[in-house]
Amino acid sequence: MNQDRENFDLGLRQLIRENLRASLEGEFSAHEDYPFFRTRAVYDMFTEVDGLPLFPCEIPEVFLNWAGLDPGTAWQKEDFLVLDLETTGLGRGQTIAFMIGLGYFENGQYVVEQVFLPEPEAETNSFDRLIEILEQKAVLITFNGKTFDVPILESRLLYNHVWLDLRAKEHIDLLHLARRLWKNKIPSCALETIEFYILGNIREKELDIEGGLIPQTYFQYLISGETDLLKRVFIHNQFDLLHTVALFTLICNSIGYPPAEGFDQRIDYHALAKLYLSQGHRETARAILTDLLAQEVVSADIACDLGLLCKQDKELAEAENCFSIAAGLAHPVGTLEYCKVLEKSGNLPLALEYARKLLDWQLSRPLIDGKKVLDLEKRIARLHRKLGL
Repeated sequence: MNQDRENFDLGLRQLIRENLRASLEGEFSAHEDYPFFRTRAVYDMFTEVDGLPLFPCEIPEVFLNWAGLDPGTAWQKEDFLVLDLETTGLGRGQTIAFMIGLGYFENGQYVVEQVFLPEPEAETNSFDRLIEILEQKAVLITFNGKTFDVPILESRLLYNHVWLDLRAKEHIDLLHLARRLWKNKIPSCALETIEFYILGNIREKELDIEGGLIPQTYFQYLISGETDLLKRVFIHNQFDLLHTVALFTLICNSIGYPPAEGFDQRIDYHALAKLYLSQGHRETARAILTDLLAQEVVSADIACDLGLLCKQDKELAEAENCFSIAAGLAHPVGTLEYCKVLEKSGNLPLALEYARKLLDWQLSRPLIDGKKVLDLEKRIARLHRKLGL
């Protein structure tokens, strides 16, 4: 009876594997027990649907500095590995990565490889391929990988008694730079939101699957062996791997300054100026802000930040002009700086007017900053004395 049961299970497993191979055009690994399943798709350096380029013309120094990569190294396409997991959940407990999505460059093309677990028991064997390709690549590229993908892999590697120091690998997590560049420009910095607003892509609902449905789709496959919905998980992962590297390309091609092909409306240049400033490139940051005002891309924050740079450079006339714009847009820091410049230049009545406006603004806040209110009251009293009021 037991032998019959074992023969039935083996036959059923073989049937499920043949169906998987036929449905997804992949191959099983050579492992005798619990082989993993692998698919491979090749792209000629552009996404298939919308033609987005998949590697930048160059990787600018400002990007390398942000990523912590050596600007003196001649980084090549073949150095990079894009990683994206599909998992059975969001926690680290018993969550497994049932699909390891890998994107890499080979022979002038971009390869999307997916390592899939037809049974959870194939997990240990799947790490053989992961380790093999990691040994060939110098830098990981992920989207939220530092928070999600890498910790999940670390947990599963430890569970399977496999030693692999993922933290030793250089790692570019594009989510952090995306937040820096677009948090004030788009509703959220989720990858699919960035795809829509920045990359100009809308995923086809007939082909894709919502991320929240992916775990249960895998569990359903384990029970039934049906691959119809599972195909959508593979497509979803392919989209992630393609759009992550397309986003990397867009950022690199767009954040050098001045822009080679003119201003790109998808880029938040104020955020870019702050990125340059954070790395000590004051002249570039000031040039960006100046160009924004010249093109009448005006906001209170832009005007105030440019005014502060002009003030640091002791160019008070330019600073006063910027602070007047910021004050006219009710920017609290810009208004205070405008008051200071006006008082220093002797325009006491206007300085008093804006000091009173700023005090009214501070007193109208839900949470009143007592120190700022006291400082403004002292400023107003001083201006009264100077004006003989």
